[in-house]
Amino acid sequence: MFKKNITFKLTLGFLVIVVVSTLFIGIIALNIFRNNIYEVKKNNMNKHALAISETIKPYVENSLNNEEFIKMIHLLNDIDNAKIWILNTDKSIITASDTDNDIKYINDSEITDLYNDINSKVLDGEEAYDEGYNPYYNEEIMTIAVPIKEDNTIIGAVILNSSITDLSNSMNKFFLNLILAVLGEIILVGVLGYYFSRNISRPIKKINSSALELARGHYGIKTNIYQKDEIGELSNSFDLLSLKLKYTIDELFEEKNKLSNIITSMSDGILALDRNSQIININEAAINLLSYKMIDENEVIKILAELDVIQEFNSAILKNEKKLIIKEHKGKVLEFSLSPIKSNSNEIIGGVILIQDISEKEKLEQMRKDFISNVSHEFRTPLTVIKGNLESIVDGMTKPEHVADTCITLIKETNRLERMVKDLLNLSKLDSGKLEIDFSELDVNMLINDTIRSLRPLIRNKQIDLELSLEGNLPTLLSDYDKLKQMLIIFLDNAIKFSENKGILRVTTYTDNKNIYITIQDNGIGIPNDEIQYLGEKFYKADKARNANAGGTGLGLSIAKRLAKVLNGSVSIESDLGKGTTITISFSIM
Repeated sequence: MFKKNITFKLTLGFLVIVVVSTLFIGIIALNIFRNNIYEVKKNNMNKHALAISETIKPYVENSLNNEEFIKMIHLLNDIDNAKIWILNTDKSIITASDTDNDIKYINDSEITDLYNDINSKVLDGEEAYDEGYNPYYNEEIMTIAVPIKEDNTIIGAVILNSSITDLSNSMNKFFLNLILAVLGEIILVGVLGYYFSRNISRPIKKINSSALELARGHYGIKTNIYQKDEIGELSNSFDLLSLKLKYTIDELFEEKNKLSNIITSMSDGILALDRNSQIININEAAINLLSYKMIDENEVIKILAELDVIQEFNSAILKNEKKLIIKEHKGKVLEFSLSPIKSNSNEIIGGVILIQDISEKEKLEQMRKDFISNVSHEFRTPLTVIKGNLESIVDGMTKPEHVADTCITLIKETNRLERMVKDLLNLSKLDSGKLEIDFSELDVNMLINDTIRSLRPLIRNKQIDLELSLEGNLPTLLSDYDKLKQMLIIFLDNAIKFSENKGILRVTTYTDNKNIYITIQDNGIGIPNDEIQYLGEKFYKADKARNANAGGTGLGLSIAKRLAKVLNGSVSIESDLGKGTTITISFSIM
């Protein structure tokens, strides 16, 4: 019975914790106390032994039977409360007589064996220490042995013996007091623990009895426990639960209203229809998706009928199946999800139509298809050339003197494939956000000069007149040197590529104290106005017929525009067909 009582368990827990912790701390304190007093006694005996060795050194060299030496040994025995033994170099132990004013030799074999290790060690010039039972004095003894040296020669040793019985008695008293303290704590903690445990268990019993009443159907019952602790929180939760159960029916109506509000606020359109295709409920999103203005329910049914949704809905109700249809309506692609609604008796009482605008999704899907088609088309051309030339070489149709030219063609097409793959990988990193950006303060003019130096051969090949107008004292720009240079190379390379021989290329930098601007202007072939908006799309090439020999992949501007975005810049393109193109890149000044 007691083992199931929470009061008993809590009280027992308190007792165990207190007793174990007290014993643990007491034992540690006992060991520390013992080690300290033993260490102090050992150090004091060691000092005394060293002092005695210096005092009796002259007598050891002469005669130990000297009367003055014997009196001094007796005096030291009385003062130091220690038994002094003198060890000769032949390991003979000499001590003062306890009965007369004489010295005597200790020839007890048991003592000789017991002190053999200490004697050997101290006669080798080392200090020795031992602790244990001494049969000569018939008690526990602490022994310190120090050598007596004369000009680094061992001429004997002092062995100091002191009783440790008083120390052992102190330890025993300490342990007895510890046990008495533990017994006192058991009584005190038992009484206090029982008192506090009852205070904890009493409200729990009250909550339990209230729970039984609640189970019998007495909803709204309260525990009337007001405590600012976890039990008080449990009581409050129980009282709240009781009140919740009392008003269950009202809450069901509230949940119905909440559901209606959720349906109304959804961005997807929802219509609930009965078996006769009459609207039970409709949210505002459904009306907005089906029309540009607010219309009544009859017009909604009319629009659904024109889209053949009502016909499909009736079919889904009749066949008890879900349907998914897609219709185009007023420039939007709408997805209609039709689901029957069943009653508790498993009878179909109507259905729900979920309307979603998937125009953006369809656009993305079409872009994906176009991208795959463009990739396939761009890869097919170099692969066809490579395959045709290799087959020609293998079949022997290519003359030996033309093999070198054919290999050059193969290398060019391979390089083209490599560029496309590299550009696709760069685009993939940019789109996925995995491109690492290393921002640092840059001098824009210096960067442009570095970029121009890289493109000098291309400029000279087409004899293009390069005009640089770089504003001095531009603020530093916080950007990534390599990524910004890559973007400028793409724009400048396009400007050079689509300029006529001996054309003009202008590069200008300036600032309005808010932004830094870089403009790249050429007088090349230009771009039709209706195609400027598509620049930057993957594989898109303005006026493909005129650019067939340009050698690009259609990915450069896509990469450049995405680089500008990740570098917190913006790009605008202006162009007149046959007159040239101006690209303006702007960056905010941090």
